[in-house]
Amino acid sequence: MFTTHPTANLEYWFFKVNAGPIALIVDWIERRKLKEHVIRASIHSPYKREVIFEKLAAFMPGDNFMTTQRTVGQVGEISWELEIAPNGDWFKPDIFPAGLLKMTDLLSFGAPFVTFTGWIRHGAQQTILDRVPGSITQYWGRQLAAEWWWVSAHQFDQKGIAVEGTILRSRVWGLPMQIPLAFLYLRQNDKKDFIIAPANLARVRGTPEEFQVEIRRIGRERTSLICKGREYGDFGDQIVNTLTGAMELREGNRVIARAINWHCRA
Repeated sequence: MFTTHPTANLEYWFFKVNAGPIALIVDWIERRKLKEHVIRASIHSPYKREVIFEKLAAFMPGDNFMTTQRTVGQVGEISWELEIAPNGDWFKPDIFPAGLLKMTDLLSFGAPFVTFTGWIRHGAQQTILDRVPGSITQYWGRQLAAEWWWVSAHQFDQKGIAVEGTILRSRVWGLPMQIPLAFLYLRQNDKKDFIIAPANLARVRGTPEEFQVEIRRIGRERTSLICKGREYGDFGDQIVNTLTGAMELREGNRVIARAINWHCRA
């Protein structure tokens, strides 16, 4: 279950889903030092592509919220009502004792593979969802990471495949020194891998428009994500985001699957 972290300077809760013609990500953002409660929604639809920010009276008001079972809300011309069904895969990437000692900028918790049932409306465009795969996440800490790449894909040309991953550089106790960290969830039907770096080697090369993620594990073939993004939107905080693009999942030199729609923050 998601739990608030009232001592954290920053706290974010978000969900993301691609459903036919609509792709949506919604963040609830708490900036405690500034006493700000913000909702941010990024959407691609036949109506238009936009990123919307609005201030809220509270972090999770009764008519605009997310739990691990349900989310309801409205921001601008976007509204939604969705039931969420996790499949049992929960992650809390941490390398002991970093989380215990609050060494890194952020900690996170989430479900990289859930399903959404309900509806999303954008202007006059409404899409019905019936067990559409996506993800839910929360993260919290003292500040955003110094460098941050996030990829998430659930719509591949083969069934039963999902990718959720973060590659970042974090300051240590807020000081200028930085350490590389990464997490990757890879689902191929009944086979699931949770990969954490620096226990494994992870790196990103390229730009948000075209980049490659490489994960190397001892005794295993290299896993690569070959990504191309388009129609990026400004998320503020020097972050850009897209909800559409192309991704190839490779093991060694073999293409395992291709995703048509995926999410990226950089």
